Amino acid sequence: INIDIYTTEVSWELSEFVRGWNKSVQRWMKTYVYHTTTLPKAVRIDMVFALSAFWHGVRPGYYITFLSAPPMIKLQQKLANLTRNSRERSYSYEMVYRVLNWWMVRLLSPMFILPFYILDLDRTLAIWSSMYWVPQIAIAIVFVISIVLPAGERPERPKSA
Repeated sequence: INIDIYTTEVSWELSEFVRGWNKSVQRWMKTYVYHTTTLPKAVRIDMVFALSAFWHGVRPGYYITFLSAPPMIKLQQKLANLTRNSRERSYSYEMVYRVLNWWMVRLLSPMFILPFYILDLDRTLAIWSSMYWVPQIAIAIVFVISIVLPAGERPERPKSA
């Protein structure tokens, strides 16, 4: 099976959701695009999603969908840093992190996936406008929150030989 249904249905993070969807393509992208360069992680994430958009075609909806994912993934990673050191972070930080992640994956992601099905820029913008740009504003608010709250330290990973 090329889709991990359980992961796509219960994941708290967009990156986890993406890994569960179209697993063979995800493996290929990770092996031949993500891991073949020494560019910073953020740039490699952008490359993978830009290539995915190009792979699907040239319609604007593909690019809107695939290029919306990296900023959301990076934002979730930034939010994860807020609760990285659980000894120093309170339960309330952890709950805020979980609620914001769930909210982004389950409620906001569909609004960014919508253009993939519509494909047309004008129709996408009309739909988003009819919703008063709430998904985009919500992401901006979460981004501001992630800047205002102090970030936790990211633990060092052991270097592999």
